Amino acid sequence: MTKDNEAFFGMTLKVKNFGIKNASSMTTVPAVAGFYTQLNTLIAQLIAADAGSRADLTGYAMSKTAKRSALEIATMKISNAISSYAVINNDVVLQKRADFPASKWYSCSEEELVTNATVIKNLAATLAATALVPFGAAAADVTTLNTALTAFTDAISDPTLATDQKKEDNKKVAETLDAIRSLFTEKLDVLMRSFEVNNPSLYGLYTSARAIDVNGSTMTPTAIVDVLPTTTKTVHTATSYSADTFYTIQNMGTAPVLFSLSATTDVEGEEKILLNAGETRSRLAENLAPMGVFLVVNNSNTVPVKVRVWVE
Repeated sequence: MTKDNEAFFGMTLKVKNFGIKNASSMTTVPAVAGFYTQLNTLIAQLIAADAGSRADLTGYAMSKTAKRSALEIATMKISNAISSYAVINNDVVLQKRADFPASKWYSCSEEELVTNATVIKNLAATLAATALVPFGAAAADVTTLNTALTAFTDAISDPTLATDQKKEDNKKVAETLDAIRSLFTEKLDVLMRSFEVNNPSLYGLYTSARAIDVNGSTMTPTAIVDVLPTTTKTVHTATSYSADTFYTIQNMGTAPVLFSLSATTDVEGEEKILLNAGETRSRLAENLAPMGVFLVVNNSNTVPVKVRVWVE
């Protein structure tokens, strides 16, 4: 999400938090509860879509490169063994079909590699299981080729599918934000005005929660913490876990970090949130973990990172 979207989302979580803490005071207008249920559903959808939209796709390319290398080595081994077998058995046709120079495997396109590897796999299948053993290729090596071919074939489409999913998640982020805006302006904001005269203090708390702060919080930070390079550090410890504890964290450094809520100090929790340099993000405790009192930052970079934390 953009900085403005993050600020809007932070406000949305504050409104949700207001609803949790003041649910009993709003029972005089029963319809409010239904709209808060809708809001909670949209928040869950937004968090899921945002996680997908931020997915790092570099791993797919690295994985495909490794799988291609494994296929090249496996195919070349069986190819060389079949060629040697053909020479010894005076099978000129088999030799021509199986004999490829090493440079062929490294320079061919993905489609050529899959095609040629499939040819070698099929040629090996026509020979006895032990036929290639004298030439350095056992039955296990043929199995390795089959496995490597399947893995690489699958990996060819993985980056494209991941990119398509990331585009779809970005679209969902925009659509969900629009749905939340509509819920506020067309439903909740109108309905909450029912309290403007009858319960002005409650209405004041709602409008305060609805105020958008692009800096993350108007309060003085609860903590400002330096996280050393390659360090996982607890930046805030709560006295007890409460699902409606509202965390806002700002990355003042030059490198991205991950933050999470953990039950163990200086150890990351299961749900890790990416916080890029200069970004401010907000989460309720229930959006981070079902338990835990330690807000933890993982700085895997070679430079220190300063973070500001607000806990409400």
